[in-house]
Amino acid sequence: MTAYPEPMVLDVRPLLAAGVEPFGKIMQAKSQLSPGQGFVLRAPFEPVPLYVLFQDDGYQVDAKKHSEDNWEISFTPSQDGDSSEHEIDLRDMDSNQHLEKSMEAIHALGRDERLVLHSSARPTQIIEQLEQATTDYDSEETGSNHWVTTIWRIAH
Repeated sequence: MTAYPEPMVLDVRPLLAAGVEPFGKIMQAKSQLSPGQGFVLRAPFEPVPLYVLFQDDGYQVDAKKHSEDNWEISFTPSQDGDSSEHEIDLRDMDSNQHLEKSMEAIHALGRDERLVLHSSARPTQIIEQLEQATTDYDSEETGSNHWVTTIWRIAH
C-alpha cells in the first residue's frame, strides 16, 4: 500500500473575519497538493461551490458542521483505481530514445498518474526537461547502474 502525505490544512476563518476573500488562497493550496495528498478546509460556512472544483479533479468531499460557524471539509483523492503507475525500462535504449520515449509518456500523464523510469545512469536530459514542465520527480540510484526516476504530474 502506498503511503501518501498528510492532508494539507487551510483555515480560512481568520481571512474571512479580516474581510479577505479566501478563494485565491484555496486555489493556491490546491495547486500545491502532491499526488495522493488530501486537503482539509476550515471555514465559517459550507463552501458548496468548491465541491465541483475538487470533484472534477477526482476528490471525494466530506463536510462536517462542528457549530454554526465552524465547518471542516475534507477533500480526499479517490483511491479506487483512478490513479495509476506506468513503468518504462530505458536501460537497453540509447540516450535519444530515452528522451523521446520518456517525454512522450510524461506528456500523457494525467493527475495522480505516475511514471517510473528505470535507467542505467541518472537521466540528466529528462530531468532538465522536467524542471521546465508542470511535473515533479524523484530520482535516485537504487543499485549499481540502476537509477529509478518517479515522475508525476502536479498540474493539469
